[in-house]
This record gives sequence, structure tokens and C-alpha cells, in this order.
Amino acid sequence: MYDRRLEAIVASADLGSFSRAAERLRVSTPALVKQVSGFEAEHGVTLFERSHSGVRLTPAGARLVEDAREIMRRSEAALRRARDVSDGGEAVRLGVSLMCPGRNTLALWPRIQQLEPGLRLEIVTVGDLYDPRTSVMGHLGQDVDVIQSSYSTFRWGGSCQLLPIFSTPFNVDVPRTHALARRTSLTLEDLDGMCVRMLRHANDATDQLRDLLMFDRDVRIVDADSFDFALFNEAEECGDAVLTSGAWSEMHPGFVGIPLSCDIQVPCFLAYPSSPTPQVARFVDAMRRALAEQGE
Repeated sequence: MYDRRLEAIVASADLGSFSRAAERLRVSTPALVKQVSGFEAEHGVTLFERSHSGVRLTPAGARLVEDAREIMRRSEAALRRARDVSDGGEAVRLGVSLMCPGRNTLALWPRIQQLEPGLRLEIVTVGDLYDPRTSVMGHLGQDVDVIQSSYSTFRWGGSCQLLPIFSTPFNVDVPRTHALARRTSLTLEDLDGMCVRMLRHANDATDQLRDLLMFDRDVRIVDADSFDFALFNEAEECGDAVLTSGAWSEMHPGFVGIPLSCDIQVPCFLAYPSSPTPQVARFVDAMRRALAEQGE
């Protein structure tokens, strides 16, 4: 297997920070720095430029990280294939996160396993799907096989196949002290005069609604670069609303999610590789049959 210190190096490169990389890998920052520095000293190569604002790869470090990703991917794939043989089943890896919990796919798993008893489901924690440094959406089949998510053609167009699962309405999350916080539903007209924060290119439906609010309504749009608690913290401080949907709504305890009544809803899909492995193809087919049974 590969040198496990490569995980510390790749995480530091992804996040630009030893402390953030240590948090991701659940080790102390001194321990992670020791791994990276020890690797550099042992092999006589400087991988990072250090500064008070973080770390940045040197040209040698960039080359190593590029190769390290492939080494880690191949090693993990080899180990997974060995486990599949040992366990007597073929595994499908479902990526999940706080904002992407995959609840519908997990709820269907008992039926999928009945239809395909030779399959196993592995749950893999993934990072921010909208951060190009950590997103798995563009390379499904490497570390993760399937993801349940909405879909942005702008971000991921053509990178995978999609199985429709359901559609969900938009919510408008407002601070609990907001004048609209006690409402049970909102219309587009209710948003006139408001400042609404939203993640641009979160999905195709969000982009469609964004254009509608910008050009047909008196709504000030604040585009967000990422969807995280920092977005909600800033919105709460300014008294702004946040456009959400599905699992994203009411993630922050200081906000209330209110359904938005409009003709646009957010489709949710099971995303899987363009060229799926046989076990992933069987998983998708079984999920398709399970969804059809629900609709009968």
C-alpha cells in the first residue's frame, strides 16, 4: 500500500492549510506537520511554501500531489476489490455529507438489497460538492460511486449519468427575528424588497429562479461562493434571507425555513459514472425498479 503520509500532503494541498487538513483527517496539527516535514526531509524535496496565511504547493509539490492522487485512488480500488472478494459481495460507495445526506437512497436500500442481494452499500463521507478542490461530482467512480444531489449543468454538465428520484420545493430561510418568520408559506411577491442570498449554479432550478427574481421581481440577490454555516451567520447578522431546498433548509438553528410557492421545483437525482462498473449498473437498475414500485 502507499505511504499514508500522502494523505496529509494531499489534504494540505486541497485546503491550503495544515490546521484545516488536520481537522479533515482528525489528527492534531503538530502530528500532521510532522508527517509532511518528515516526508520532505526523508526524500529531500520541499513540497510546500509556508506562510502565516497558509501553505502553497511548490512546483515539485504540485507534481507529487498529482501523482499521489492516482496512487491513492488505485490503492483504494485494489483494497476495495480484495474486500469485495473476501466479503462475498460487491460494494457500491454512496457519498454523503451534512448538506447531502442521501436519505432517499438510504431509505430504498433494503429494497435494493432484496432485488440485488449480492450488493453491499458503503457510506463514504464527502466534502463540499460545490468546492472544485474537494468535489467528487466530476470524477464519480474513483473515490465515490453514487451521490444523491440536485444537479448543475454549469458545474458538472456531461460528467455523469442521472437517475431522477424526486423533486422538492424551494424554501426561504429567514432569521427567527425576521418579520416573515411566522409565515407558513411565501410567494414570489412576498420577496419583493428583500435581500436574498443564494448559491449561484447550485443547480439548474436555482439558476432559473435566480434569473426570475433578478429580472421580474424587486429582489436584491447576493451570490454566495459556497453553501456553509458562514453564509447563514453573515445572513443572520444582516437580516437577509437564504434560498434553500431539501436538506439545506433549517440547517442553521437561527433560521426558520418557509416553503416558497412557485412553479419551479428542484429535481433530485442519483448521479453515477458515465461508464459505471457492473455492480454500480446493477445498483442503479435496482434503484430504478424500487422507485417504479413506489410510484405504482
